[in-house]
Amino acid sequence: MTEARDLVLALKGHWMGNSGVACCPAHGDKHPSLSIGTGGNGQLLLNCHAGCAFSDVLAALRSLGLLGGKSDFHRSEQIGKAAQRVAERANTFRREKQARELWESASSTEGTIAEAYILARGITCALPYSIRYIGNCWHPTAKRLPALVSYIRGADGFAVHRTYIRTDGSGKADVTPAKAMLGPAMGGAVRVSDGPGRLVVAEGIETALSLMSGIIEGPHSVWAALSAGGMKGLNLPDCPGELLVAPDGDAVGIAAANSLAERADGLGWKVSLLIPPQGSDWNDVLVGKAVAA
Repeated sequence: MTEARDLVLALKGHWMGNSGVACCPAHGDKHPSLSIGTGGNGQLLLNCHAGCAFSDVLAALRSLGLLGGKSDFHRSEQIGKAAQRVAERANTFRREKQARELWESASSTEGTIAEAYILARGITCALPYSIRYIGNCWHPTAKRLPALVSYIRGADGFAVHRTYIRTDGSGKADVTPAKAMLGPAMGGAVRVSDGPGRLVVAEGIETALSLMSGIIEGPHSVWAALSAGGMKGLNLPDCPGELLVAPDGDAVGIAAANSLAERADGLGWKVSLLIPPQGSDWNDVLVGKAVAA
């Protein structure tokens, strides 16, 4: 399989004109974060908005039998390994610059539809400085949409996470992807609370805020790893302490939580798990949508 469109369809994604989006096979993706297209010289263009490296995505596609071992699209064969490294560094710098500019152009969520979006999810805790709002955020479909812009700390560079929302704040925008990262995000997290207690790690921003809205007590440091893959690869603080891992209640999320827990235990952390009912997350629990197994 060599056509970019064929890859998108094989991954059960969405093709839009000359490019498409699909769930990334290189990490535990629940929402489409992988952009796929073809460059002017025939090379395959892959961009995981969760931060997966091109080589990792390529390897995952090959493991699924979607690319041969000697694909015509192999970027290192198209432009050479040295040029590839230069191009990747330039792309990282460009995306990091875009992330910083986006963050600096965003403003407080107070009194905006971002605040309405959060309240509609049943979240009552105060929103942290790490979450801002922008009314006309660029989307890969070339639309301009309102969005929450969240600062990602602990990654190798400057990165932000975008959640696109409807113009009335009633939910996520009806676009694909509805969430996307910008900049080198792997290993990082959105820190929604910095407290003296244990470190609590959830998957999504809304689930992390839900935990802070009455599900857990006491001042804690609460982080949103942004995906199951992000939870699995999270960079932990150097000094071990207490860690509570609170994944979504599905197989991918629980597997990622167990992976993080095992790694943290080996580093000297005192680890516990907080798992919601099967098929739900902590926002479902907060608003009463979760059904006990």
